[in-house]
Amino acid sequence: MAAQDNAMSSDSEVEDLTSGVKNGKMDVNTPAGSTPQELIKLDPSEIGMSVGLKNLYSGKEDKRGRFQWQVNMPEDLGKPAEDAESEKWAIVVRNVKVYHDPKKVLSLHSILVQSPLLKDLLKEVLAGYPGVTVNLKRLEFSGRFEPLIHRWPELQAAIVRLGLEEETDSAEKLKHAHLLQDLLTKEFKDTIDASVDMKNQGVMTYEHLWTLFQPGSFVFSKQQGQDRIFKLHSSRYGQDRNGNPVFWLTCQYVDYDGTRFGTQKLNVNIPRFEGTRPITGLPTLPLEHHANKNELKGKLIERGNKIEHFAGPHYRAYSGLGWRLGNMGVKEKYSVRGRIVIDTYGFNRFNPNMSVFVTPLHVRDTPAANGIGGGVGGVGDNGGEDEENLDEDDDGGMPPDGFFAEEEDDESKRVTLTDEQKMMCTPLVRGYALKEKMWLNFFVNAVQDISFSTKAFDSLVLQNNQKELVRGFTATQHSYQSQFDDVIQGKGRGIILLLCGPPGVGKTLTAESVAEDMKVPLYMMSAGDLGLDPRHVESKLQGILDMCTRWNAILLLDEADVFLEERSLHELERNKLVSIFLRVLEYYEGIMFLTTNRVQTFDAAFQSRIHISLDYPELDRASRKKVWTNFLNQHNEVQAGSRERPPKIPASTAESSATANGTSTTDGEAEAEELHRKRTLSHTMKKQDIEELSEMKMNGRQIKNVLKTAQLLANERGQGLSHEHVKTVMEVTQHLLNAAQENERAKSSHYH
Repeated sequence: MAAQDNAMSSDSEVEDLTSGVKNGKMDVNTPAGSTPQELIKLDPSEIGMSVGLKNLYSGKEDKRGRFQWQVNMPEDLGKPAEDAESEKWAIVVRNVKVYHDPKKVLSLHSILVQSPLLKDLLKEVLAGYPGVTVNLKRLEFSGRFEPLIHRWPELQAAIVRLGLEEETDSAEKLKHAHLLQDLLTKEFKDTIDASVDMKNQGVMTYEHLWTLFQPGSFVFSKQQGQDRIFKLHSSRYGQDRNGNPVFWLTCQYVDYDGTRFGTQKLNVNIPRFEGTRPITGLPTLPLEHHANKNELKGKLIERGNKIEHFAGPHYRAYSGLGWRLGNMGVKEKYSVRGRIVIDTYGFNRFNPNMSVFVTPLHVRDTPAANGIGGGVGGVGDNGGEDEENLDEDDDGGMPPDGFFAEEEDDESKRVTLTDEQKMMCTPLVRGYALKEKMWLNFFVNAVQDISFSTKAFDSLVLQNNQKELVRGFTATQHSYQSQFDDVIQGKGRGIILLLCGPPGVGKTLTAESVAEDMKVPLYMMSAGDLGLDPRHVESKLQGILDMCTRWNAILLLDEADVFLEERSLHELERNKLVSIFLRVLEYYEGIMFLTTNRVQTFDAAFQSRIHISLDYPELDRASRKKVWTNFLNQHNEVQAGSRERPPKIPASTAESSATANGTSTTDGEAEAEELHRKRTLSHTMKKQDIEELSEMKMNGRQIKNVLKTAQLLANERGQGLSHEHVKTVMEVTQHLLNAAQENERAKSSHYH
């Protein structure tokens, strides 16, 4: 090294030892830290050409931790603590001084296991422990020595088994094992004894929580009111977002990202507490301490079966709570009761700010594959209320290579989940609420099968040839929508049906009945869904059309004349809207129903895009009679179903019966049952009553409203629906009917 230094000093002496010196030469005899006296410019061709090394050394640090480089080696250097001599020992023990503890002056800082016999023993003891690779040449343990303390019972058992073996090698291995055992016992005896004692008593202190949770084990926690089982990834003491001390647990669970199942992370915590607390009273606890762990496993495996079943798009009913993340990560909750489409792939595609990404199940648990995703997945499926992102390798919510995998690519490769993976599944499915028109997270146990109305299409008041045409055309298009194409690929594949006529004649009901008959979703789009700003209309419209195509849904555009009215030279903004519709609908691949009562105002360019146009005339006497009959038959079915259900007895009624009237609760129940029987009676309308009502010029919506109001009146009186109730309602609302008929005549003249 000295020869190399001299060579560097004589051959290439260009050094910048002080600020402000550029391309200079300093006299090698100049003392370190002094100002160079002689600066000689070096020939550029000589720069970096001398073979050798030039060593510089850090000088003494000042109070701010700063130092200057110097050419002289410090004189107070000692020999390294670990050298060839230390390599022969089975274990290298590093100790540090202890202050403020009268019981000891040294504490164990870390140990270096060098014995191959010990490594062979620890390979069995620490098998499967995350973050430990026993085969390393330098196997180090430090801190609280969590791996060895967590696996202390296994280590003790392995040493006992080793003592029972009679091989010569076992005796030598046993000596090495006793070294490690004695070392750990001396240092951690109090901790180990206290932890074992508290576990036996079913309690734990905050300071010893780390001994309770072993990485790789299963833990139980209740999140969002849902029972959950996670696999523990790691744990540490820290603080929550408010600065309060907590014990963080980073857990793994199984989720679905629309194309494959994989793992995600969820960070939960246990707040600091004083004294001991029952292990079963902790917000998160080891699964082995759960009182009914076998029953819990069975319930969660069954829930995991549902999650696996709902991979891919599914049309279902839902009754429960749905939620999504709003501004600042606040969870927005919605009460959802109606039809939904479960579609995680669509959730990612049409709702990218909330996308779910997972680490595939076959990827090993490494720091680079910890299952951290963006959106919901980035902070766990609790939506970030009680969690803190503890990981520094967050991918920012971006999919690999920047694009979503296609479902067709992975559907055939989708792995079948094991019972253990089903047990760890999220309770959430992602989808679209058709009534609320928003993407939400749903709880899988609140998902229900749809009870489709089999009589919806048959009860439609329409000529038989028209009904046959609509049903056949839509069903055939639904089956073969991808076979016919335009000259331009993807253009003109869809089918557009125009339903025109006055209000209340069954235009909207036709689209609803077709969707119910085909058992496909119905997306009802109105002007409010798109707005009037041309800059946003196109993207919103395109998104809706893509969703409907993906779900094989039927799209209903009610009151379509708002957007499709003939263009003029004076309304430039509205012309933009019509142009957007004309261009976007050309590439729609699904089935669309349009309803209007102003067909003559449609733009000529749009009329050429309509495949079928049905004219709905005003209801004649025969049609009105059928509408009355259909509604009355439906009324009887609803009443019969209500009659079978037990009556609801208000608490106030029962209390008043028992106190104010001096009667018993049984009398109050009997009174409620009698009222329930009267309110669920069938109607008493006769054929001549229906014939008389059919003479009145009313549309279907007006008939429905009259019957609904009459039913409320009958319930109030505790009677079955009768002709008298209908007449009473019609007399009270006659002014509305007269005004409606005047409007109908005006619209009819305009329409014809």
